[in-house]
Amino acid sequence: MSGTDIFLSYSREDRSAARHIAESFGAEGLNVWWDAALQSGQTFDEVIEQRLKEAKAVVVLWSPRSVTSRWVRAEATLADRRNKLVPAIIEACDRPIAFELTHTADLSEWSGDASDPRWLAFVQDVQRMVLKSSGAEEPVSFTPKPRPVSRETVLPSRPPPVTRETPPDGSDEVIFASSRRGAPEPPPEPEMPEVVAPEPQSDEFHCLCVIDEEDEQCFVVGSAGLRIGRKAPADAIIPHPSVSREHCMIGIANDELLVSDLNSTNGTFVDGQRIARATVLPVGSIVRVGQVSLTHEIRSRTDAQRWSHQPNLNRGGRSTRLAAAP
Repeated sequence: MSGTDIFLSYSREDRSAARHIAESFGAEGLNVWWDAALQSGQTFDEVIEQRLKEAKAVVVLWSPRSVTSRWVRAEATLADRRNKLVPAIIEACDRPIAFELTHTADLSEWSGDASDPRWLAFVQDVQRMVLKSSGAEEPVSFTPKPRPVSRETVLPSRPPPVTRETPPDGSDEVIFASSRRGAPEPPPEPEMPEVVAPEPQSDEFHCLCVIDEEDEQCFVVGSAGLRIGRKAPADAIIPHPSVSREHCMIGIANDELLVSDLNSTNGTFVDGQRIARATVLPVGSIVRVGQVSLTHEIRSRTDAQRWSHQPNLNRGGRSTRLAAAP
């Protein structure tokens, strides 16, 4: 199957459980798009709405947090109108009254075992919805592909929302989950505490590099985005009179950069075209803020290490400004 199979709707407080379920869907051969980082949700709501409309099935994870989220309710309502809603309860809660009559899988006691009948039944419901939305007349198999399992990695024994731990900074990327299930999980060791190996850090970064500068200046776009402006509280400060104090916002969605103008005086341009709403910024394209142009590049960790200046973290460590050595 091509395209996005599942749009995953959830409360940000249930992010750990959402990640676990997204990866489990990936192991079943289903492509999942889920938003794990867009803090400026209203800025990129059009992008999120487009992804939701394109998905063949919308899985809503109901919990005491998500039932009070207006974003989750709105996404569930739109999915219901388009007849592609497949909800699941991940923690005991009273669902919104409008969805009480909708068949909902109960995964509140699911341990994370891929062979659990409750999980398999839910996967079958989702696969049926994907096939229905695709207009497939003949059965289509979702073939899991093997994925490597490290001996040091122990998969969680149940969805993590019970802990509701705050994820470490820098791990909130928007993920296109396409991993596949392979070798079985190692047998559990009841007497030993569960250990989850830390996620590897990426060796590549999305960067915006100022053009026509004697000393190269690059701004790394972190997982929480990058606010460009002439002075603080902007993350990337460009002290040019044509740049507004808060000029534009750069975010990451599904490993793509999105740029949105913040009502700047001189406007924001992508490859020479002034933008009026959130716009994709492909690698190699040029974004112009006022009279300053920056190019979107992918830089490696080795590049950053070659630069002699110590990285300068902005407020909250949300992004990094790097300057090349003279």
